[in-house]
Amino acid sequence: MPFWSSGKIEPKRQFRFLVTLAGMEQGATWYATKATKPAPSVSSAPHSFLNHTFHYPGKVTWNDVTVSLVDPVNPDATGNLLSILRRSGYNVPGNLNDPGATTTIGKGNASAELGSVIIRAIDEDGNFLEEWTLNNPFITTVVFNDYDYGAEALSDIAVTFKYDWATYEIPDIPGRDPGELVERRIFTA
Repeated sequence: MPFWSSGKIEPKRQFRFLVTLAGMEQGATWYATKATKPAPSVSSAPHSFLNHTFHYPGKVTWNDVTVSLVDPVNPDATGNLLSILRRSGYNVPGNLNDPGATTTIGKGNASAELGSVIIRAIDEDGNFLEEWTLNNPFITTVVFNDYDYGAEALSDIAVTFKYDWATYEIPDIPGRDPGELVERRIFTA
């Protein structure tokens, strides 16, 4: 019998999520429309011996995370993102006598200005079911949608983040047997 037929258990739903980008005004929580989940990937190294090949696990890397945002007029998501890049160290070319003209983006500034990036799955009552936190994130790509007289869709922005690792956390749920969980936090440093 499937788990959802009892009426007591409900699966996680794709449309029930919140994203918080701490470096953006109001955390951008209410205008995120799509987000990829963090995912680890383990490389492998082959070793050949006579007629056989053996594989050994290598390094763990984390995939990029892309978040799609609606671009509201106020607060202006485009302006917020460009401001984060500027405060990270990027300045458009100009007068070389300007003190900011020769600054460059560094990981420390880029991560600090962006702040935390948190993706939460929520239930029908708004309680969080799982939480992914990107550690040391920074923006790698910002893609603004095109203008189009024939379209009626809302303007949106796709923002891609790189990060060192992700932390996954699930909440304490009253009535759940603690033995059901091997670890409450996984993928932590």
